[in-house]
Amino acid sequence: MMKHRHILLNMFIVMAPALTMASQRAEELGILYQTLDSLIEHQSEIIAQKKSRIQVITDGINNLMLTPEQQFSLNNKLYDEYLAFNFDSALCYIKKNVDVQQSLDNPNMAAGSLIRMAHILAVSGLFDKADRMLDQIDISQLSTECKVEYYNQRGELNLYRSEMAEYTPYFQEYTDSSQYYRQLILQIAPKDSYDYIFNQATYISEKGDNDGAIRMLEAYMRNLKQGERRYSIVTSTLAYFYSKKGESQLQERYFLLSAISDMKGAILENNSLRRLSIILLDRGDFKKAYEYLLCASNDARQYGSRLRSMQAARISPLITQAYDMERALAQHRTNLLLIVLSLITLLLIGTVIYTLSLIKKRHQANIKISKMNAELSLHNEEIERMNNQMKESNRIKDEYIGRFLELSSNLIIKNEERSKVLNRLARDRKLELLYTELKSQKPLNESIHLFHQNFDTAFLNIYPTFISEVNQLLTDDNKFEVHEEGGKLTTELRILALIRLNITDNQKIADILRSSITTIYTYRSKLKSRAKSKSTFEDDIRRIETY
Repeated sequence: MMKHRHILLNMFIVMAPALTMASQRAEELGILYQTLDSLIEHQSEIIAQKKSRIQVITDGINNLMLTPEQQFSLNNKLYDEYLAFNFDSALCYIKKNVDVQQSLDNPNMAAGSLIRMAHILAVSGLFDKADRMLDQIDISQLSTECKVEYYNQRGELNLYRSEMAEYTPYFQEYTDSSQYYRQLILQIAPKDSYDYIFNQATYISEKGDNDGAIRMLEAYMRNLKQGERRYSIVTSTLAYFYSKKGESQLQERYFLLSAISDMKGAILENNSLRRLSIILLDRGDFKKAYEYLLCASNDARQYGSRLRSMQAARISPLITQAYDMERALAQHRTNLLLIVLSLITLLLIGTVIYTLSLIKKRHQANIKISKMNAELSLHNEEIERMNNQMKESNRIKDEYIGRFLELSSNLIIKNEERSKVLNRLARDRKLELLYTELKSQKPLNESIHLFHQNFDTAFLNIYPTFISEVNQLLTDDNKFEVHEEGGKLTTELRILALIRLNITDNQKIADILRSSITTIYTYRSKLKSRAKSKSTFEDDIRRIETY
């Protein structure tokens, strides 16, 4: 027995660090997914900033007379900006350099332009055109640096071909060809350069040394920043290495880091987001898989990459079908839940009616039987206590039902009165007055005012300290004024009130408050900017208590 205990204790000691590490990794993955989701939500803003930065460059050289060398350098700079952002623009500027270099008589500059054009053609899936572009280069006239670029592009072209030929007999042929060009790079590239380290890591990984490849790239990652294209490539490659080792958590981690870098850098020619959608599909998270694949497909379409679009199209039917099935199942569950809740509600209503009936009977019995007053008084106190508990638990429901029944009644009365006025004008053929009355916005404005008044009163009855608690979440110079009499909210406070009631969709809020969606978006953005904690402001609003 003691021996068995020692065995179990030793097993626990051995397994405890591994379990702790797995828990930490899972927590880190959750944080990375939150970061990625936030960046996807603000992707349009990031892309707008990228376009603005490029516009600054082009505006800065308008109406300037540039030498061929200056024009060549500027075209290269704009090509680099558009390289992973927009295929057509990148191709446009590198084509200009192919023309400019003819007047410069520099073999390395000419070859560099052709290599860059081959790259942009390859990432768009135009492999044959990229191949013919590289065939025009005479490598015997190139410098060592330019040869490295040339071999890199040859290897990259075969790598893209291998991606498209996966699960076909041609896959290994393209992989071997990529390995050949990696060897050529390793013979001439400086050993501390990105080209040497990256190609050495991919080369030894294909040879089976994944651990060595991982050590090289993880060490080199310290020299890179998120948002840079090289950071995205290195992390995506590390994810591939870990997948070959069967370490799924680390594979997922590096795909997340790569996708986050793509989003931060407005890199639309990306791969990691699509890979993440496959991981999520295998895990059964169909909704997020569908969202990521949709985002990846949109990026590929916006960039103009046929290669990435075709890769996304391969898995799109699987994810879409799984997502649709999941939604149908969720809808079925929701319908069942609604039926159950409806039955429970009917049962509660019956219970309340029955309880009220008992209270009424007991009260009548108290009047008729004076000798039992003392005993009935005790019973009444007990019943009153129970009744107060029920009223407290149903306070929110009763408040809103009462308020909005009253609002509905008032609106019906106003509509009846207006209908009588309109009928009388029509009967008396006072068409001019009838038309004027029909055009008038006064009844609508009065109804909106009445709705706001009832909403404000009902909400503040349920959340009497709402404005004060909101002020605690705002900076000192941005607090709302608290009126002693209460009973009225500003438009900004009504938006926050609806958020507290878990109505967060801008369109729904705009419909309720009779405002434009742009106005609602602007108000919400301004409110966040006034908060002490901008990132958690709306979550903090939803946590405000009723009492």
